[in-house]
Amino acid sequence: MTVHLAARSISRPALGTLRQAPFAARVLAAFEQACDLVTPNGQVIAVVIPQIGDGPLSIVVEARAGVLGTVERNAPVELKGDALQFGHLEIALGDTLVWEPCPNWSALRTRQQEIITNLPALRAIALGYAPADSLLAALDTASYVIPTCGGALVDRPGGCKADRDPDQGARSCEAKNLRSGLEGDVTHLREAAAYLAGRGIGLTPAGDDFLAGVMLWTWLAHPTPEPVCHTLAEVAAPRTTTLSAALLRAAARGECDANWHRLFAALSSDGTAQIALAVQQIVARGATSGADMLAGFLWPAIG
Repeated sequence: MTVHLAARSISRPALGTLRQAPFAARVLAAFEQACDLVTPNGQVIAVVIPQIGDGPLSIVVEARAGVLGTVERNAPVELKGDALQFGHLEIALGDTLVWEPCPNWSALRTRQQEIITNLPALRAIALGYAPADSLLAALDTASYVIPTCGGALVDRPGGCKADRDPDQGARSCEAKNLRSGLEGDVTHLREAAAYLAGRGIGLTPAGDDFLAGVMLWTWLAHPTPEPVCHTLAEVAAPRTTTLSAALLRAAARGECDANWHRLFAALSSDGTAQIALAVQQIVARGATSGADMLAGFLWPAIG
């Protein structure tokens, strides 16, 4: 029996993917709150329930938890008129609201000093919500370098992402490479991206989440964000999972989910309570994905 769902919103990039002709895709993975679709060239559309909310790859549908997880992996996806069909699900797109995943970076960059002034408060609040096994928790250590995870790259969620790499010397070297890369050394930038890419486990390994956060910081504060982010994504994306590669490319374009939009608004308006709420929402994403991304955003600013 077909289950009919209505889309609440669709991101601009996801709509662009649907408009490609001819559209073809399959189910990449299905979970309680999300179902990821992938095209033959690796573009991802994430069909999610409202609890997940708007993101750069997302179609938000009116559905309860569990419905999306009933679809079989690799099921074909078809676009018929204004309806997206896969498995036993049919999603009516109709006049769905189009959501823009790029914050107004020009406006945020004009308020950069105000945002930087609020970073100590952000760091203190973030540490209060950091999962113990996340990279964010390592921001509280005196010898913070790049605490990337060990372990094999696997295409599944869950597990401890922050098993520390025992070679702190290598991590310290890559921290220096990343810093010099952000300062203009393209060779070091590529080396750091290659080191971080795909490290950890899950659909979005911790090293990738960290890089995505670095790219958001770059869009906010770097004088030339586009070439830096392009290089990071170009090196990292082929070394990781399909979903994580799509999210890295989105971050390289300056795109992020609605919780990050709320955080930037709070940081630019000195709203401590709003900062705390946005941090809670970001950290709640995945086992440690949101926290690891927040660590990457804070890392370039901690000196």
